[in-house]
Amino acid sequence: MDPARQPESDTHRLTATPCIVLVVDDDPIVLTVFRHQIRDALFDLRLCRSRAEAEAVLAGDNVDIAVVNYHLGAQQPSGVDVLAHVRRVRPDCFRILLTAETDMQIVADALNRGLCHALLTKPAVPDQVLALLRQGHGTAQLRRRNRALVAELSRRNQELESLHSQSERATEELRQAHERLREKQVELVRLETQGAVAQLGSGLSHELNNPLAAILGFAQRLQRRLKDDAETVRRLNVIVTEVERCRALVAQLRNLSAPLDESVCECAPATAFRAAAQRLVETGRSPPEMTVCGEIPPVLAAPRALIRVFEQIIDNAIGAGSQRCWLSGDRIGDRVRLSVENDGASPDDLALSNATKPFFTTWSAQGRRGLGLTIAAALLREQTGTLMLTRRSDAVGACCTIVLPLATPSQARLNAQADTSTDAVVLVVDDEPLIAELLHDCLVDSGCQAATVASCAEALGVLATRPVRAVLADVHLPDGSGVDLLRSAVARTPSLRGHVALVTGDNQSQQLERLAAETGFRVLAKPFRLEQVQTLIQQLL
Repeated sequence: MDPARQPESDTHRLTATPCIVLVVDDDPIVLTVFRHQIRDALFDLRLCRSRAEAEAVLAGDNVDIAVVNYHLGAQQPSGVDVLAHVRRVRPDCFRILLTAETDMQIVADALNRGLCHALLTKPAVPDQVLALLRQGHGTAQLRRRNRALVAELSRRNQELESLHSQSERATEELRQAHERLREKQVELVRLETQGAVAQLGSGLSHELNNPLAAILGFAQRLQRRLKDDAETVRRLNVIVTEVERCRALVAQLRNLSAPLDESVCECAPATAFRAAAQRLVETGRSPPEMTVCGEIPPVLAAPRALIRVFEQIIDNAIGAGSQRCWLSGDRIGDRVRLSVENDGASPDDLALSNATKPFFTTWSAQGRRGLGLTIAAALLREQTGTLMLTRRSDAVGACCTIVLPLATPSQARLNAQADTSTDAVVLVVDDEPLIAELLHDCLVDSGCQAATVASCAEALGVLATRPVRAVLADVHLPDGSGVDLLRSAVARTPSLRGHVALVTGDNQSQQLERLAAETGFRVLAKPFRLEQVQTLIQQLL
């Protein structure tokens, strides 16, 4: 390619800045010729006679073109070596090899090694020199601009990578937020389901518990009277069993979303554990063999709610076919971890992940309804407690872990004892004739004198004219509230405090429990078994 034929428009298009030209030759005459021949203001010459001088210029100036003679004299490196140094320190520089040699092998070696871009032979023609310098200047500028564009492209790529990383992080945050939203939506649906079920349970308990109480009570009494007729007893037992199933289902529906309305206090987990087993016995269930392992720290909990929690857990173990249950506990800081283990069937992964979800059960064929652990978990949440179902680590079976606040031991309260008279009666106040008759018969069977009335007015009349040992009153009476009646009775006769109880067939268990805690009233929920009535009578008397 002939540099002299480079179009003027192309060479001057990139000449906005002066061009620094390094000329290295040991012959001062050659340097003088360059100074006189190159008078274009575009070029700023740096004339050097040795490599050391050239390196000093390269260290300080951004050289655009380097013209280096092949022979630099004795004790000096060749011009090819100097061009190699120029390539290292100024990679954008346009490198020209100046030589008088006719051996083209030198040129070929320099070109093949990429050490020079052009060849200038001595003696050089001025026009040829200027054309080659203009070409070199344009090439150097293009290289610098390309290098700047590459650097800018690299910077932009880094920015894009950073934006991509930020986008990925934002996407992950959005995914996590969406997952949390989905979980909240599932929880909202669950709570709405519980609310609907609670309303259903409210209606069922109010409408069904009164007739169920009568069916259950009279069936049990017939069983006792006809105990010698095995076939009749068997059929009556079917009635009792089915009524128990209906009662349990209504109770579970009623309690599913019931908020805790009972004050927390110091509780002994072992006592609540045994009380839960006894309640199951009273309702016709056969709990496994119960074992309390070691000393268990006291907890802060609602006493009746804690018993219900244990009752649901033990009932769940019965459904899994367990023969033994173990309660153990240990202190973890200001919390107590209670473990209820059983030797029944080990739960699978599906059961573990859905253990506290309502209506989930793997025992539907056995009549299970999937509400037990749901109720237990709901009760514990309102006492800042938690419940988790796991497999036993060293054997077949399941483990329910409960965590509750630690309680400081306190002195037990003493219960006041009421004065009783041998001729005093137990007053039953209920407008349902069958329920009143059933309670009357239970009292008589327990050796008590009993009187039944159907209204608040009649009850106040008896309280004013006869000695009364205890009062059982229905919550809803034709002429008033059983709660107000008992309060009035206790106010008139202070010795009745602790000897009155409410009988109810509705689902307002939360309000009744609060009233019981405030006034000392006990509560008997319909339908009830005769054993529960007898236990209540013993407590009242």
